[in-house]
Amino acid sequence: MTLPKKIYPNPIIDALIEIRFTPAIHVNAVFGLLYQALHNEFPNVENLPILQIPEQIRNIDPNLRFKPHYKIFDENYALQIGPDVISIASFPKYNGWEKFSERIFNILNKIEKTGVIKNVLRLGIRYINFFELDIFKNINLNIEINNETINYQSTVIRTEFNKERFTSTLQVANNVSHEERYGSIIDIDTVFSLNLDNFFSEKELIINQGHQIEKQLFFSILKDSFIENLKPEY
Repeated sequence: MTLPKKIYPNPIIDALIEIRFTPAIHVNAVFGLLYQALHNEFPNVENLPILQIPEQIRNIDPNLRFKPHYKIFDENYALQIGPDVISIASFPKYNGWEKFSERIFNILNKIEKTGVIKNVLRLGIRYINFFELDIFKNINLNIEINNETINYQSTVIRTEFNKERFTSTLQVANNVSHEERYGSIIDIDTVFSLNLDNFFSEKELIINQGHQIEKQLFFSILKDSFIENLKPEY
């Protein structure tokens, strides 16, 4: 299947990669060293709400692990940083994989040089797409109960796919709101968490492969007729 390079209007409302890691230094020093390496590119700093929770509680609550504490950003990209997690997002809009991946690899090269990361535990690549319509009428999915197709009124579907070394969690939902608009989302989170001992030397291969798997899954869901209505550019 030949995948489009672009579709119109662009449905992507969130695109990010997340890296979870074991720090090589004290957790309280992680942000300072990373900010020192990146502040020239990302001059804006924002404390995230988790910092309002007492440190003693953050340290013992497993639900708060791998949560970022700070956000640094410029006009096109945002990094969220915690003691054991970094995410890089194309924000506030998505400018395409070529530009996004170039920025990702540049940032990761600088992060590697800080020596903050002892080893990478998990890589996630997540895309959330919003359509101002009922997506269940336009995808290759049919759900039946007692041999009768459901009416898909306020429906949420979640399932997982394994391909090569990646696991993709797919969520599809309609009757959702985004910026005062109602429609549907297709949310795909593609994760690699096997042997990441050589992550930094293999990062471009792993990340590009994960992105391609996510993209293939996204377009395989959509009906061909729907893709044609989105003015695909190949």
